[in-house]
Amino acid sequence: MEPEIRNSKFEIRNWHLIVLLLAVAFPCLGRNPSPEVLTEIDHLVRDGFWDANLKGIDWGSAVQRASVELRDAKTEVERNLAYDRLLGTLAESHTFRIPPGFPERNWGTAGLRIGQEGGGYAVKGVLPGTAAEREGMKTGDRVLAVNGRSYGKERVSFRDLFLVFEGVVGSRVEVTWQPSGAASPRTSTLTRSREEPGDTLVWKSARVIRRDGKAYGYARLWGFSAETALAVVDLLLDRVESEHVKPELSGWSQIQGFLLDIRANSGGYDPNILSTFLRGCWSSGDYYYRSREGRRLVPPVDSPLPIVLLVNSSTASAGEALALKFRAHRIGPIVGETTAGMASGGATAQKLSDASILWISSRALEDLEGRSYEGRGVVPDVSVPDRPPAAAGREEAIVEAGLEALAGRKTVDGRR
Repeated sequence: MEPEIRNSKFEIRNWHLIVLLLAVAFPCLGRNPSPEVLTEIDHLVRDGFWDANLKGIDWGSAVQRASVELRDAKTEVERNLAYDRLLGTLAESHTFRIPPGFPERNWGTAGLRIGQEGGGYAVKGVLPGTAAEREGMKTGDRVLAVNGRSYGKERVSFRDLFLVFEGVVGSRVEVTWQPSGAASPRTSTLTRSREEPGDTLVWKSARVIRRDGKAYGYARLWGFSAETALAVVDLLLDRVESEHVKPELSGWSQIQGFLLDIRANSGGYDPNILSTFLRGCWSSGDYYYRSREGRRLVPPVDSPLPIVLLVNSSTASAGEALALKFRAHRIGPIVGETTAGMASGGATAQKLSDASILWISSRALEDLEGRSYEGRGVVPDVSVPDRPPAAAGREEAIVEAGLEALAGRKTVDGRR
């Protein structure tokens, strides 16, 4: 999810001299250096946004309005809001500005993932071992405000859906939320901590679910990276070896279907590795392993599994791209909620002269029929609200629906 952050090519030299001269000529500018940042944003958007026509909006007028707002702004909050309104005219989830202080890499996380639900926002995922988990936040709890900003019917950008919970390790984010069934809301301060690597989280999530005498595999991906994708490949390519490596996966070699859970997946990496593997496009039977247990072909002869993809309203970006790949290649049904509608084809990040970071949607994403899913989301084949388990011994509602979809499901090559 972390794009490469580059220094702006609009570097301003002799900064202090320029500010001094402007302050003498234009006293109002001496109190507010924002016009220089606005100029950078203007140039970067004109040069880097995916649509050279900027979606037909009157960008020049929008910049002029922002200039007036910045001139009149008296606080940093007001200035940030002026930039937000400007970039919001482009109506792109991956186009926004992050104020100074956000780390360029090695982010910490509060562990909270949210998505739209019922005219507001709700918890859609909690990363294990994080502050959100320790606070007791669960799927379906309402999220009312983050750092004092209300979360209601208005759609937010990728920044305010995901990045607001990321930041410097040890820093804090304040969340006002209402647990399911609670009479009143509460406010919690979550401390950001180092997130475990994506491949580690995949292996920790992997388990066998048994239903009606059958065994099914399950794994959850919280983001995309090459390592995360290859963790799923490792789990499924040689299922005997996976069971041997992780004794907790007893029965993994006998699973008759697989649930790939990308609920609350924030994206980040091109999901081609994973979709190619799941389509059955990989080598098998390359060589033998010999041991005291005998001689074993590695990887084993191709034995594709029925697969179901689990999504929710917090599945975004590359997660949505993977859902489109599932549909285009008929890998398996998509089960859950309509995705976040933040299906960007890619974003670039530029560091500005005030140390803030500008994200720009550099590519748009369309399916093979030319349909865009930005602002709309991918509608699942089986729609199920994301809810906690209905009873002891049961799975979450979307997982249960996924298990039902696997029953009798054919593999990608038509075999059962």
